[in-house]
Amino acid sequence: MMTQPKTTSLQEAAYVLDVLASGRSPDEAALRAAALALDTFSQAGAADRDLLDAAAALKTLAKGRTVKLDDGGRHRAALVADRVRRLPSGT
Repeated sequence: MMTQPKTTSLQEAAYVLDVLASGRSPDEAALRAAALALDTFSQAGAADRDLLDAAAALKTLAKGRTVKLDDGGRHRAALVADRVRRLPSGT
């Protein structure tokens, strides 16, 4: 059985999404933790389209590839960051 990521991992994911929403590049270690947290949450089957998209984008960035966010993408990242902060902790 897969477990959901702990609160700190989800907080890291929200932080990284906020960084991306601001147009900055996140710290590599934070990015990897965020990608893992959202991927784990998605694998648990509890993610909707926005969370799946965010998980895929973070995974892409964590692999060293780029994702270009326009104003709409940055706005969406900020909205998803807010939602991630409200996800259950899974602890």
